[in-house]
Amino acid sequence: MTKLDDHTRRDLEALLPLIEKTFPIPPRFRRGLGNDVAELSRLLTSARGERALAYLNRPPLLSAYLYYFLPWNLYRLCRLIPSLDLPLAPGDTIIDLGSGPLSFPIGLWLCRRDLRAVPLKFRCLDHSRGALEAGKKLFAALYSAAQPAPRPAGAAAPQGEPDCPWAITTIHGDLGQFHSHMREAALVTALNLYNELSQPISPGNDAGQRRFADKQAALLSGFAAGGGRLLVVEPGTPPSGRFITLLREALIGQGRPPLAPCTHSLPCPFPALRPPAAGRDTKWCHFAFDTEDAPAGLHRLSAAAGIPKERATLSFLLAGPQGPGQPKHGGPQSPAEQKARIVRVISSPFPARADGQAWGRYACGEQGMVLLRGAKTAVEAAEPGTLLAVRSTGERDPKSGAPVVTAP
Repeated sequence: MTKLDDHTRRDLEALLPLIEKTFPIPPRFRRGLGNDVAELSRLLTSARGERALAYLNRPPLLSAYLYYFLPWNLYRLCRLIPSLDLPLAPGDTIIDLGSGPLSFPIGLWLCRRDLRAVPLKFRCLDHSRGALEAGKKLFAALYSAAQPAPRPAGAAAPQGEPDCPWAITTIHGDLGQFHSHMREAALVTALNLYNELSQPISPGNDAGQRRFADKQAALLSGFAAGGGRLLVVEPGTPPSGRFITLLREALIGQGRPPLAPCTHSLPCPFPALRPPAAGRDTKWCHFAFDTEDAPAGLHRLSAAAGIPKERATLSFLLAGPQGPGQPKHGGPQSPAEQKARIVRVISSPFPARADGQAWGRYACGEQGMVLLRGAKTAVEAAEPGTLLAVRSTGERDPKSGAPVVTAP
């Protein structure tokens, strides 16, 4: 996950007062905002069964989402999006499923300044009309704030002063009401959608989970043009990691290979299967990163709600264009090439030896899970999401059994 650049950090800092200005809360209700944030957090986690489908239609919960959950989601996106290959061109269509308050368009605007002048068409679908309307209002305020200072009174407007080049259409409805076989989108996105839609499926119902993933893979692929890409971002939890693994498998079957975070199309080394024995850890593909560069105001609100965030997590999948016979890995390799492999770092650092002389992070590649081991400073510098060329040491980690590798 890339660190925020200076422009994005400033824009995220400016977003919080812009949200307060665009969606003011009367003082008597503002005092209860922390409690509303805590309640919404409860409904999104431990009390998911109590949550109504259109929960964002309730004004206190919508305010809590706009003031707290939306900025944190945008922060995660701004850490993720710049590291992804999203080749968008003038006139391209982006379909955003479960858009809520336009999280993806707003996140893209914040962290991809190079796209702000590119004419793009967004089709944003959600079952909460209030969330969509709030998103449109916030994006309009964000766009207006990015424009040059107002002209002096009486000054003539320059000829051809452009409106916003991003055309955003909101669609109120459910996925089943939205025709999925348009095959028009250069990019299809779904952010924090499937952890809600999959809620009725028991974690132990593997067949049901697979059917759900197969159905969603066909749906997502049906929206995208043959050369289009699909981006799914979910919370960094074991259930979401399991869904991402199953969706990846189903999209490979649709002819859409994974582009990120995977370095290959071979079976996932982190399928997040249920532990076969009590007390045994399950491993799932997710990324955790510190939040020290998040807006200070957001940290203050988090503390007031009793849910401080020192680290943020997510699971994601970027799947590529359809293509015939895409290889699962490269062709014949020389002995030197066989020793050097590309892996992606996926874990936090930890002591890899009892004496503290070596540190490690787990990583993933076509050879499966590996332990990246080295000096503490070097290992700490390899943040989650980093791609590295590594070489095998010929050893295995005694704890996990993973091959031990080192960065040359």
